Amino acid sequence: MSRILLVDDDPQFRRTLRLALNSHHYEVGEAANGQEALDAFAEHAPDLVVLDWHLPELSGIAACRALRSNSAVPIIMISANRRNLKQIAMEAGASDFLPKPFSLNELLSRIESALRPFPS
Repeated sequence: MSRILLVDDDPQFRRTLRLALNSHHYEVGEAANGQEALDAFAEHAPDLVVLDWHLPELSGIAACRALRSNSAVPIIMISANRRNLKQIAMEAGASDFLPKPFSLNELLSRIESALRPFPS
């Protein structure tokens, strides 16, 4: 079972997404801000991170840079901001970018793609 770290400051969003991902056989850890994300990442070593851009204490983009400096784990950045932030997210080390709102199927397909092993 793959472990996903879900980072968003909205507890209802995290709960809804956690339940949906659990139903698709993912183990989900949660964090409400960038610093919690770094701590949870160090403690639980997830296989993938879903990381919101706008977070209190330490922004998602700063957390992305910090995670990327120590790990190659896939990071899917998400944001409700409709501006084209994908380039900035990718430059910070994100593997993918998904604007909110998004469908569960879209997120699942991106997670599955990010976790798929490369053929040798």
